[in-house]
Amino acid sequence: MMNVLKKNKKKIVFIIVSIVVVVVYIFNPYKLEYAGYQSKVWAHKVNTLDKLNYTQKFYDGIELDLVFDSINNTFDVNHPPDRSINLDLDVYFSHINNKETKLWLDFKNLSEANAEKSAEILDQLTKKHSLKSENILVESTEINCLQNFKIKGFKTSFYLPQLVGLADESTLAPRIDSIKQLLVKYPTSGISCNVNAYEVVNKYFEEEKKYLWYTYKPYSRHQIKNYRDFRKYVSDPTVDAVLIQVALPVGNR
Repeated sequence: MMNVLKKNKKKIVFIIVSIVVVVVYIFNPYKLEYAGYQSKVWAHKVNTLDKLNYTQKFYDGIELDLVFDSINNTFDVNHPPDRSINLDLDVYFSHINNKETKLWLDFKNLSEANAEKSAEILDQLTKKHSLKSENILVESTEINCLQNFKIKGFKTSFYLPQLVGLADESTLAPRIDSIKQLLVKYPTSGISCNVNAYEVVNKYFEEEKKYLWYTYKPYSRHQIKNYRDFRKYVSDPTVDAVLIQVALPVGNR
């Protein structure tokens, strides 16, 4: 009877320890797969002040989503179709404590109609809050409009169109060629895409600086494969940043 109790006690202790280890791993901002490249690991979708206040303590860079309001000439920190919480970028910038923090701005509605004015407003806000334009990356699918930000000293990234899932080389090649032509006509600091397009992008844009987003959950049954894949992405010298999903109780806005 005593032996059975001892065995059960050991099992319970093992289960508890395992749960603690998993929880610590999920919420730990310094995971093993980041080792040696922590500065390239940035927090994805930081669209609330609560999340900003947490992530800026542990990550060198953070990504947020912006929608420009051409009527009021303001930026709303929001990722449509999420409901806006009316978080003005001016307020957001005021909560950035470390002025060396890298910022990746995913500009959701950049267009020829708002490009010049939005670049002017962003430049004003950057100076107002003593941030550095060279630490700010502006990302958009509208590569021609990014030039307005480039001339003001901001880094820029072309959000690549869908490349994964194209039937074969005959359909992929024209898409790649059109992207290369755009990059020649409208040079950017780099290109950005989901990690699921990494192999294609690395093959055809080997020398381009890359900004990747890796939105897999912090822990899954494919953890060993995810670990190996992540190490491949983050160790690539042409990859400047990899966005990761931050495990937080404050949500994933």
